[in-house]
Amino acid sequence: MKVTPFTLERFFSQTEFNVRYHLAASAIQAWSLREFLSLANDPDLQFSLFATRLGYTEPEGIPELRREISRLYSTPIDPNHVLVTIGAIEANYLLLSTLLEPGDRFIVQTPYYQQLSQVGIDLGATALLWHYSEDKGFDIQEFEALLKQKPALVMLNTPHNPTGFVFSPNEMRHIADLCLERGIFLLSDEVYRELGETLLPAMRDYSSQAVSIGSMSKSYGLAGLRVGWMVGPPEIIARCAAKRDYTSLCSPSIGQQLALTALRHRTKIWDRNRQLRLRNITLLEKTFKEAPTLRWQKPEAGVVAWVGYSPKIPSEQLGWELHRRGVLVAPGIFFGEEGHFRLGFGGNSCELEAGLAILVDYFK
Repeated sequence: MKVTPFTLERFFSQTEFNVRYHLAASAIQAWSLREFLSLANDPDLQFSLFATRLGYTEPEGIPELRREISRLYSTPIDPNHVLVTIGAIEANYLLLSTLLEPGDRFIVQTPYYQQLSQVGIDLGATALLWHYSEDKGFDIQEFEALLKQKPALVMLNTPHNPTGFVFSPNEMRHIADLCLERGIFLLSDEVYRELGETLLPAMRDYSSQAVSIGSMSKSYGLAGLRVGWMVGPPEIIARCAAKRDYTSLCSPSIGQQLALTALRHRTKIWDRNRQLRLRNITLLEKTFKEAPTLRWQKPEAGVVAWVGYSPKIPSEQLGWELHRRGVLVAPGIFFGEEGHFRLGFGGNSCELEAGLAILVDYFK
């Protein structure tokens, strides 16, 4: 299979580790190990971590972690229907490459995180684009029209990267019912569901045939653990696990142990991260009021915003020009649309404020 370059990640490989103000990151501010262990406040934790064997684990993930993941959902979940992966990115790849065949059609939102469209396209499937609009978000009527083209699979992302759009519970139920009636695979990347004002619904809660994808990266600030998961029907979990035998085999043992600790203390982590998100989104609201050449829709969840701009400059060129000024944003072209950039606001508040000042000055 020919693999198309992941343009956003190639851009980041040249920019994100040599810039002063990183305003392109899609995750909440990462915890240091010291901060994380202090938060847990468990005198036995350090001992148990030191006792962790740095070998392989069960391919599906350690049982205690799968049980803890299953508790994140409203409907009862059998821990055996959970597959722990190396981040959500591996879960998405396994699912798309397992369930799609050449000649299939599949629905994907645009603008998009490139993986969600490109894996299927590289396999020989056709992407049916569901377009975002600033006034309606993702219109269900457009989705219903796309279903007439008989897709084999729907790849959802809610809360959405890069817009921060969130489907309502009624919309999620309706999408789930439409897919179930037609026998369409329904995948839902939900890595920001813990990073709204409350824990948001999961597609798995509306359909036993849907697959929900989660991660310790975006909402928890623990991307370095490299732990994600999928929760879905046992036959899909089994097929993905069989394919994973040829790649990573299992997630890191130490990462799984730390992820287990994080989920056992998830309320504390969510509280800290939601407070940081609220503080930073207030900074964004103030900034955009003072920047008439920039436009946005306030994200409903997550820590990314989809920002439109007036000057007629290609977004990749814009990205490099801002990088030279010490600020990194993610060019819109890497999400399939020009005239925009993705702004990440999950980091340190003082650095965000300083980076925004440079950004606004550029657009004056």
